[in-house]
Amino acid sequence: LTAMLEAYHSSRFLVAVLTFLSYTCFHLCRKPFSVTKSILKSTYDINTSNDSSLCQGWAPFNGSHSNLLLGAMDCTFLFTYAIAMYLHGYLADRMNLRHFLTVGMIGSGLGSILLGVAYFANIHVLYYFILVQLGTGAAQAMGWPAVMAVMGRWFGKQRRGLIMGVWNMHTSIGNILGTVIPSIWATCDGPWGWSFVVPGFIIIGVSVPVFLLLVPDPRLTMPSSIQYNVQEIVMEDRITEDSSRGYEEEVMDINWKKEVTIDGGHSTALMTDKPKAVGVCAALRIPGVIEYSLSLFFIKLVSYTFLFWLPLYIARAHGGYIGTRKVTSQLSAWLSVYFDLGGIIGTVLLGGVSDKLGARAIVVAFLLYLSVPILYIYRLFGSTHISVTVVLLIASGMCVNGPLGVITTSVSSDLGTHKSLRRNENAKATVAAIIDGTGSLGAVIGPLIAGAVSEYSWNYSFYFLMSSCLLSGLLLTRLVISDLSQWRCGLKMRHGPQGQSALCHKVCTSCRDGRPTLVELQHLGSAVEWSSDES
Repeated sequence: LTAMLEAYHSSRFLVAVLTFLSYTCFHLCRKPFSVTKSILKSTYDINTSNDSSLCQGWAPFNGSHSNLLLGAMDCTFLFTYAIAMYLHGYLADRMNLRHFLTVGMIGSGLGSILLGVAYFANIHVLYYFILVQLGTGAAQAMGWPAVMAVMGRWFGKQRRGLIMGVWNMHTSIGNILGTVIPSIWATCDGPWGWSFVVPGFIIIGVSVPVFLLLVPDPRLTMPSSIQYNVQEIVMEDRITEDSSRGYEEEVMDINWKKEVTIDGGHSTALMTDKPKAVGVCAALRIPGVIEYSLSLFFIKLVSYTFLFWLPLYIARAHGGYIGTRKVTSQLSAWLSVYFDLGGIIGTVLLGGVSDKLGARAIVVAFLLYLSVPILYIYRLFGSTHISVTVVLLIASGMCVNGPLGVITTSVSSDLGTHKSLRRNENAKATVAAIIDGTGSLGAVIGPLIAGAVSEYSWNYSFYFLMSSCLLSGLLLTRLVISDLSQWRCGLKMRHGPQGQSALCHKVCTSCRDGRPTLVELQHLGSAVEWSSDES
């Protein structure tokens, strides 16, 4: 057992690092297209052609309907990504996740490289870009179900919000790197093809250690002397509180399939079957999956509109100036990084607070409602000064990407191991794919509408984004009410008899994870002595 536990802990750290790096690279390859939009889109005017910041663009995106075409490119990628997500989530629960993730990384890298090849090969055919975006979207959709399934197998429910919040920084870090690296070549007279080629080679390079070192299942860390005698091990981090000593202790639950032989001795086993993958319909019946999926639809709509259009908005929305400073393509790319920085802060902060309160829906909805006035203020005052722009972009990133990060990581993991599954079914990748796939359908609509309405006024785009944030929060109303009722139950019973307080907390926790037992409901309000097995 000692050898197995040591292997488990070391492998778990390596898993967190490898999945972090892999999904950082997925986002690294998504961002270059948004960075180069201001280069592909024509800003050339014969009367002011002496301004070196103006570009002639790249056909077919430099015509009179350039914003619409660029929005259609985003739509092509995101629609393919969203549809493929459902299929890949179903497959990921049934395949070797190490192979699955590696194929997705290589496919994404090749797609990014092919976009860059268009510059070097002087390709101006719209259908070429569309076909590459279709393939890239399908490959990118393989990443999220795989990394979420792997992380869900290795990390338990306790402190999941904080752990996943820190781990989910890969999204914003990938966006930041995907902005900084491509911006090196994103100039009017620069070889913008390298903005796509370099990220493509980076993700292909990272796929090598992922393929060689990633351990997708804790069972594979078992010593060879017992590996063939044990068919299933469920390792879950759990926090238990020892009231006599007054501190919390982290322990590990290990459920054995059957009796095994270790170092000549025998260990009696708790019977547990190998997890079975669940279908989409069964996953949809898990309480909270539908609400969070619909909420993420509108959150991703807003987030991906910023992802694909923010650099262009900063560069063009106010005549190319922030205050009295001229905004170049590189400056707009660098300023858009602060939105992702706010996302990092928001995800970590929101994950830790939701762990502390035990009510993820409340904190997520609060930030979504707060995002409405923040976006309005940014639209009004975001161009007055560089420092004002930075502060408002960080605040906007916290309020938009913070809830997005918590839903796609902590909430997806919670629901993928929900108590209603009775611990004999495997739904981690399926649930992650349903939630993120539904959200990605919203991501299809956002950039497309932003590209269309920005032809008339950016104000309409912001009204649309603010309405989406409001709807996203309202869709969580039932879950917020449920969390508030459980919270109120704990507050009321906290000052009552000791048995009542403990029992109320137990019932509230059971309601949050699944269904309370009949005994718990019958004895609510009574001082009950719980045995270790019952608790």
